[in-house]
Amino acid sequence: MTPVTPARVLGAAALVVVVPLASATTAAVPAAANPVISSVAPDPSVQRGADGAFHVYASSDDWSDGAGYRLVPHFRSYDLVDWEYVGDAFPSRPAWAPAGSFLWAPDVHVMPDGDAVMYYTTGGARPCIGRATAPGIEGAGSAGLWQHDAAPIVCFGADEPYQDLDPMDPEVVFTEDGPVMFMGNFEGIHAVAMNADGTALEGEPVLVAGTGVEAPAVVTREGRTHLFTSAGLCCSGEASQYRVLGGRAEDLMGPYEDRTGRALVEPGAGDVILRGDADWVGPGHVDVATDDAGRDWMLYHAAPRGAAVLPNGVQRRYMMLDRLDWVTVPGTEGTWPVVGDGTPSSARPADPTVVLPVRLTAAGEAALRPGDDGEVLDAPVRLASTGGAFAGELRAAVTGADKRRVDLPIITDDTRVPSVPVAVAAGGTATRTLTLGPAAPLAPGRYELVVSVGEAGGPVRELAVFGLEVAADGSLTLGSGALGSAPLGSLGG
Repeated sequence: MTPVTPARVLGAAALVVVVPLASATTAAVPAAANPVISSVAPDPSVQRGADGAFHVYASSDDWSDGAGYRLVPHFRSYDLVDWEYVGDAFPSRPAWAPAGSFLWAPDVHVMPDGDAVMYYTTGGARPCIGRATAPGIEGAGSAGLWQHDAAPIVCFGADEPYQDLDPMDPEVVFTEDGPVMFMGNFEGIHAVAMNADGTALEGEPVLVAGTGVEAPAVVTREGRTHLFTSAGLCCSGEASQYRVLGGRAEDLMGPYEDRTGRALVEPGAGDVILRGDADWVGPGHVDVATDDAGRDWMLYHAAPRGAAVLPNGVQRRYMMLDRLDWVTVPGTEGTWPVVGDGTPSSARPADPTVVLPVRLTAAGEAALRPGDDGEVLDAPVRLASTGGAFAGELRAAVTGADKRRVDLPIITDDTRVPSVPVAVAAGGTATRTLTLGPAAPLAPGRYELVVSVGEAGGPVRELAVFGLEVAADGSLTLGSGALGSAPLGSLGG
């Protein structure tokens, strides 16, 4: 079977004339440091929406920020580097979910009609795989837009021929012959054909990888299908040996082999693609996005060495981004996947190339200070031309532990306005510090501050993200992380 779309990406103001988006050129931006999301964002699933942004959905977890358990958090980015938290996909678990279950390992797809579909696992002692739909991936961050199906697709202990399945970590691949679901969580990875609607299993299970691995991810390149899995325990703190393995096959249903010719169904088989090092613990559970230059990027989670666990005991699984290259290996045909030196990077040699009308980045750290009429936030940003001149407007919003996104007025000439004009000449840059006026003093806690830019009255085209923490005495600790607990400093590029 040949995978086809849809599936995962395998995919001071001056008066100037606004250059249409079609005139935008390719933006190659300076590399930024990992992680790209400082909030806890394990098991990322990425898709690009009709809005041009990349959207990630991640496993549910408690970020240790006072907001409690997040049910499949949603993030978006226009450049794969600066990510903002949009909201949770769900207000509650499905009514059919077994007691004590979770919502883990989302697998999100954009369908030809623009609707979105998500597969997930409930985990727990008797896990199930469920399905949900939404009217588009772009605005589906507000809980309630995603709707659970009335019943699960498969649960632990199912009737024949599915009694031996391990219904965890779903990955659905859409093919010309219909969708195929991969699943498995250390009990063996199986692939099973589904009905045309992707709502039920209907084929015989095929074992494609043996015990000891989980989190299947499928990518097709040069006519071959590559299967990524993760081995080891994800969440055993500093002792985690979580790592990414790989193998490939001539056909979606296998058989899969590593570079040495070992079948992935054999114990210990699989090429090590990514492993931990002195800086990062337990990299794994990957997905792949392709930038506008046709280069692949691996998104995955990892924890910082020396601070692998949050205060509440949850593994600090930040989202990471590294280049995925395809190289030839002597004695074999075709190419094989390689990620740098095989360990997570703390600073990438380069960042993704994405077509943008303009590039917006943080130009320093935000500052909280007393103003003439209450406290204000200063947020320095830099606007850079990606080729042509650009004119538009800047806006700002903040999200706290209550998960509510609040637009912040911009103070200019003692007036509070929802946006301010901004312009940059062709090939030029412009730096501006926005003075933002919260309606009330920010309560102690962690916040994500987002400054966005777009054409006047139009949609967002790019954004810059700051992580903030307000201390009990009202002072600002810079860069404590966007709603999480990250290294100090502004986030992303």
